Amino acid sequence: MDLHPYFNPVDFKRFELAEWSSSKLSLGSLLQKNADKLKIEKADLVIIGVEEDRNSSTPGAGKAPDEVRRHLYNLNRISSRVKILDLGNLKTGHTVNDSYFALKDICDFFIQNKQTVIVLGGSQDLTFGITKAFEGRMFNMVTLDPKLDYRKGVKTINSENYLNLIFERQKNLYAYTALGYQNYFVDATELDQFNNFYWDLKRLGQIRYDLACTEPIFRDANVFSFDFNAIRYQDAPGQSFASPNGLYSEEACQLARYAGTSDELNVAGFFNLIPDNDLSGSSSKLMAQIVWHFIDGFVARKPEDPTDDSDNFNQFIVDMSDMDMTIGFFQSRLSGRWWMEMADFEKKGRGLYLVPCEEDDYVKASHGEIPDRWWKNMRKMHKRQNK
Repeated sequence: MDLHPYFNPVDFKRFELAEWSSSKLSLGSLLQKNADKLKIEKADLVIIGVEEDRNSSTPGAGKAPDEVRRHLYNLNRISSRVKILDLGNLKTGHTVNDSYFALKDICDFFIQNKQTVIVLGGSQDLTFGITKAFEGRMFNMVTLDPKLDYRKGVKTINSENYLNLIFERQKNLYAYTALGYQNYFVDATELDQFNNFYWDLKRLGQIRYDLACTEPIFRDANVFSFDFNAIRYQDAPGQSFASPNGLYSEEACQLARYAGTSDELNVAGFFNLIPDNDLSGSSSKLMAQIVWHFIDGFVARKPEDPTDDSDNFNQFIVDMSDMDMTIGFFQSRLSGRWWMEMADFEKKGRGLYLVPCEEDDYVKASHGEIPDRWWKNMRKMHKRQNK
């Protein structure tokens, strides 16, 4: 597939500060830029800019990709072992749908080649274009957003209701988790609708209390969509929402790193930064640091599979006598991470469908309590089987 017709090359020299030009320690010094076919095939991580924001209620995010690059590539490099390629900015389509389909083609190409993509948006409705790349494939998605971008009955897509189209058209979406939403921005009927879908919801307060609880969620995700509005305005003035409550900048960076460590994650999109509202440039710098933390997590990936490498795992079988069943748990001796075994009722005996979990799930099961994560996954499995 010839990717060059899809992209406008970027003049990277205009991003070079003195540090980048003179130092071999910057991320930009490692970058492969506007690459040829050979370099594309060898890349581990691919960065693309998408300047599309025509379906945003507050245009301006289309200016963000180059502003993020300006600061990202002057940060210190992480590891020369990982080959990072920046293909430039995706050409804006004649219509927004053209942009969605172009993004779909690009993501599909790299997913098939087992390469991870970072999308620098642009407005968050571009997530719809990303998910189109999974047509014919089961996938899981995580969003970080102060609201639930879903409006029941609304057909016209924009950056505040793009989930409508994803839920309606992407029938291969198996699991979806909304992180960081704030109750006072969410209608009760929307929450009911999400619960009916068996989607998972974690409020801002929940993830702030235990940020590490998101790691198993990211570990099972294929798509991550990050809304810059999830960060409180004091830390991120370059946004359209301007809420005094939200994530602290350090928390946003940690969540991005968790996402980067996920072996399953194919595409991460970073959206809704408005440079025109960012007079000091601090928001563009923050978004660059968030992306840097994602890359740092990517470098630290440790592929682990309890079904393939049993020698490096502790296995625990918990007898749930009240339900006449057992639940198997696996803990990695290398990373300390946990997995939970789900029963497959279509086969005799215990199945080997594993889901990432926390140690707390094992502790609850040990005390005779079925973990919520088990119940939710069982409902999803039954829902999928009954379709």
